[in-house]
Amino acid sequence: MMNEINIRHTSEKAWHIISDGEHISLSELATRLNIRIEIAALAAGWLAAEDKIYIREIGTVIELSPKNRHPIYFG
Repeated sequence: MMNEINIRHTSEKAWHIISDGEHISLSELATRLNIRIEIAALAAGWLAAEDKIYIREIGTVIELSPKNRHPIYFG
């Protein structure tokens, strides 16, 4: 029997972790959420599609960082 995975819910939990810092590796995110790295990658993809995070590869590490950490105010 397969377990249903709610990627939207997982991505919301991931967003709270990612947005609290400057950057985090994909493997560290998976560890902190206690999920498989493949599920963390799906959640990161969801957040990237929502234009909330940057994803970059540094050597063998995939690093995630929040976009718009510092809001811009006009006026």
